[in-house]
Amino acid sequence: MRRIKRIVFSAVMLFMLCIPWTAYAQSPLYAEDLNEGTYSISVKSSSSMFRIVNCELKVAGEKMTAEMTLSGKGYEKLFMGTGEDALSASDDSCIYFKENSDGKYTYTVPVEALDKSIDCAAWSIKKQKWYDRELVFQSETLPDGAVKGGFSIMVVVITAVLLVAAAAFALITVKVRKK
Repeated sequence: MRRIKRIVFSAVMLFMLCIPWTAYAQSPLYAEDLNEGTYSISVKSSSSMFRIVNCELKVAGEKMTAEMTLSGKGYEKLFMGTGEDALSASDDSCIYFKENSDGKYTYTVPVEALDKSIDCAAWSIKKQKWYDRELVFQSETLPDGAVKGGFSIMVVVITAVLLVAAAAFALITVKVRKK
């Protein structure tokens, strides 16, 4: 019986190590991969000075936009691209802040894809210059049902547990039959 427990434990550990976690690595998701709607989403910023405290992703047709709320009021406008590109761009291609009901600065920006680094230049009010930032809209923070045909993590976990239980049962059955 002790050997059976070791075999089952080893099988469980091997299964957990062999799960292709890389398959769950985030490849870019585009508007056509998502159901239409508005979703809360987390955004990773390359700079602690450009901290996004709230973000609502809107998916409509084949386009995505995000309304980002920043923690501070240091940036007057954003440009979707690099600071160098912003220098030669017209001012009407910039995205100016709007103040929300809490007095926070919000910016509505186009989102090309989730889980993909997007260049964003921010114009500092105090320093009067562009700062390069990179943003990643993180799909793993979307609610269940946002991704078309997506599986909930609970479905994956339950399936894994059932597979391990079936394997353990098969091993025990084979061992008992040999005796």
